[in-house]
Amino acid sequence: MKDGVVGAGATGAGPERRRDHSWRLRWNFKVSTLDGMFASVAMGMVNPFLAVFALSLGATNGVVGMITAVPALVNTIMYLPAAGMVERRRSKLRTSVTGALFTRVFYLLMAFVPFLPWAKYRATILVAAIGLQTIPAVVTAVAWTALMGETFPAEERARVFSMRSMFCSLVALLSSLLAGILLDRVPYPANYAALFVVSFLTSMVSLHYLSLMKETPMSEAASVRLPLSARLRRPFVDKEHGRKFSVFTASALLLHLGINIAVPVYTIYHVRVLHLSNSIIGTLSLAGGLTAVLAYPMWGVVARRAGDAAVYTLSILAYALFPVMYGLSRSPGYLIALQAAVGFFNAGFAFTLFNLTLAYVNPTESANGIAVFNMLINATGIIAPFIATSVVSRWGIMPSFILSTLVRILGCVIFIKAVGVDETFGKLHRMVSPSALRRRRLNRKAKGVL
Repeated sequence: MKDGVVGAGATGAGPERRRDHSWRLRWNFKVSTLDGMFASVAMGMVNPFLAVFALSLGATNGVVGMITAVPALVNTIMYLPAAGMVERRRSKLRTSVTGALFTRVFYLLMAFVPFLPWAKYRATILVAAIGLQTIPAVVTAVAWTALMGETFPAEERARVFSMRSMFCSLVALLSSLLAGILLDRVPYPANYAALFVVSFLTSMVSLHYLSLMKETPMSEAASVRLPLSARLRRPFVDKEHGRKFSVFTASALLLHLGINIAVPVYTIYHVRVLHLSNSIIGTLSLAGGLTAVLAYPMWGVVARRAGDAAVYTLSILAYALFPVMYGLSRSPGYLIALQAAVGFFNAGFAFTLFNLTLAYVNPTESANGIAVFNMLINATGIIAPFIATSVVSRWGIMPSFILSTLVRILGCVIFIKAVGVDETFGKLHRMVSPSALRRRRLNRKAKGVL
């Protein structure tokens, strides 16, 4: 019998069970949101400035590229083994807490990197620490995702995670802005040491709230052991979904390859070409993130009316043009406005990517299909930074942005051609056509009368 579902002849245990179930949901939403908000302080303070920190340690362009490549490599190697390991653990909460503790200790270790006596190797040591941190982080991510799936029923997840994401995103954005101010006003290297110490302390508070969650008791499930090659092949050879999954994955791989090519170039462009302050770099993250948070409700409405594929198409087209447009002007005001504009489409991209992944895999094997998809996407982060730094060193910033744009456009073309113009632009056109607008206006009037 499921929680809160009782027969008509049941005694008072039914209402009591429903009250307990409701209390558990409210409690878990509260503590998981507080966990996410305090964790977002650390993420917002550290992530936008890791590459800048590496440059201050004397990193070369190649080392800057490794800040993205090394975690991507670890993710690619660890994703499927971590999933199997988590499946064999009875308590997802305990696994999440343990993994998170090991992950966040690295913030404290990174605070001491600028003070190490081996100045020549400080940037390399930072990259090694980031790579080692990714190992428990992967396990934590897999366990936490499974924990959330078991904790919140399907009908509650959209409301719960949309609210949680909004709070966490706002905290991360404000943290990035404050981190930029801290880095500019406190002398180096004390500024970065303070940044990592604050991140460690807030992440420990986050860990406290995570540990307070009430886990639903689950029996230990047997993990299906398959050769890696078989697990990788299954989503592609599925009779019903294999072709759709293959085309979508090919398109997404090109899009993420183009995205990851540009990631290290942005940092080099900001620091070595434009000489932007840490405050301006933090403002760039704030501009894009704030519009993304505000755009989520709008994209949800569009997706319900025109479909996920239409929203995804609009978003990836905006993504494709962004790198070239970013290199057209060196004005901080222009860059902030452009970041704000692309943040609007970033919300649509994030909103529909996961939904489309689910749509293009066999529902009975969705976990394996999503694992394979994410593993391949992470693989683009291994090679893309080296491509980027090689192009930057040989030809400069703008050719790197052009390459990123061309690769993204190819991914767009593959997706649009496979899905069809009618399923993308056609549905968008019908949604905003005068007749559709008139029908919605009449429906709103009719609802108002009733």
